[in-house]
Amino acid sequence: MNYFDGVILAIISTFGFGATAVLAQSGMQHVKPTSLTLISLIVGALIVFVAAFILELDHISSISIIALLFILVNAVLSYPVGRLFNFIGVKYAGASRASSVIGIAPLITTGFAVWLTDEKLTMTILAGTFLILIGIILILTDNLLTQSDRNSTNKRQIDEFPNE
Repeated sequence: MNYFDGVILAIISTFGFGATAVLAQSGMQHVKPTSLTLISLIVGALIVFVAAFILELDHISSISIIALLFILVNAVLSYPVGRLFNFIGVKYAGASRASSVIGIAPLITTGFAVWLTDEKLTMTILAGTFLILIGIILILTDNLLTQSDRNSTNKRQIDEFPNE
């Protein structure tokens, strides 16, 4: 595997993450976010356990304690907590808006990567994270403007026809 393989796999993963929000929104018409999260985690864990034991059993037994600690923190923050909050966000904000807000993750990733792994912050990465931030602001502002338009339309209708 090389750099381009990693980029291609990351791009392919976006289809799964993108579909997750829409499928979760559809599923939450019948179950609550916590139930959806539990089912999602159980099914996902089973698939990953089978793949890991088939493909990398010898590597799993040689993981260091420090690496295991990072993996455990990742497991707690990303999967149960992150997925639960994501599904709750999808339920209340909608799939497209909640998924767009999750798009702020590269900003957080960049900060942690620079801080914890001494990754270099280039002008390209800085510009990209800035553009992501602008996109998130536009998405959230659109919702506020839409709400404001609805409120002013409702007020106008009440003022024009107070007691029909």
